[in-house]
Amino acid sequence: MSQNKLDLEDVRIVLDSKIILDNINLAIKDGEIVSLMGASASGKTSLVRSIAGFNNISSGRIKIDGQIIDDSNKQIDVSERNIGFIFQDLALFPHLTVRENICFGLNNIDDTKKLKRAEKFEALLNIKDIKDRYPNQISGGQQQRVAIARAIAPQPKLLILDEPFSALDYDLKLNLMEDIIELIKSENITAILITHSAQEAFKMSDKIAFISNNTITQYTSPYDIYHRPSSKEISNFFGISSYINAEIIDSNSIRTILGNFNGNFEKYKKGDQVDLLIRPDNITYDDESEFSAKVIKQTFIGSDFLYELELKDKQKIFCYEPAQHNHEINQIIKIKLNLAHLTVLDS
Repeated sequence: MSQNKLDLEDVRIVLDSKIILDNINLAIKDGEIVSLMGASASGKTSLVRSIAGFNNISSGRIKIDGQIIDDSNKQIDVSERNIGFIFQDLALFPHLTVRENICFGLNNIDDTKKLKRAEKFEALLNIKDIKDRYPNQISGGQQQRVAIARAIAPQPKLLILDEPFSALDYDLKLNLMEDIIELIKSENITAILITHSAQEAFKMSDKIAFISNNTITQYTSPYDIYHRPSSKEISNFFGISSYINAEIIDSNSIRTILGNFNGNFEKYKKGDQVDLLIRPDNITYDDESEFSAKVIKQTFIGSDFLYELELKDKQKIFCYEPAQHNHEINQIIKIKLNLAHLTVLDS
């Protein structure tokens, strides 16, 4: 069983007399990639800056490999925490070549090992042909790869990536993410990714921590944070959400306009009104269904249409359908609600 690489225990961060984060508890296992998500100014950057040592916490404990690096009484210096960084602005050294940038942090090994280490990352990240160029002589995507190699080459205990893909176009971003995942996993690096993109977090992460109201409100797998969000804020953040009214029948079942469904509703009592979460992929077109809806909006997105549908009681939901199902506005279609995961949230 892998041990925790990073532990945050009851961490509070106060800056300029303002509470930025409070009651932060987070355990990241060795080799995991965890994304920090949340609205702008939710405290993501403040948290990683405290982990790195740029800010001191006000109370609580931060541990790496079980060793306390900050407990508000004792702070280990930034230079001694062995944490790698990849920032949005990259901060490559303009006077050093690509290879010299990669080798910059390799101070405790001989030249032969240093060269082998640099060559390994140049090959893995496809930057071997530009090893003798300077940062101003290479593209933005290549600069990003150099920054990644430089950060990972010294084998940091923890790697922090602060919105590293924001300046890249879609294809470059996709290829780079795949290369980074392979590299991080092959080096058994533990990483924290700050991003505003749910797609980036889904692709990169083993787990996602969502920050809201000055604390972590959900910490789980990408799959569960999408299908089993703990709040409407989280549900809406990670994808298109629809909600329909539901009534608790008993601790195991609910009633909706699209049928009755079974689940675990022990926290509610009979007759309680709740909202049932519906993702667009939960609704399918089905001529055999007893339920119908009217098409009120259609958006073409390539392989699919995104439809907005109006139910008989005027509630509205979204659904995806393959592009060959081209339903017209105001058309009445038969639909079926397919729920592998039943998530109800307070109205």
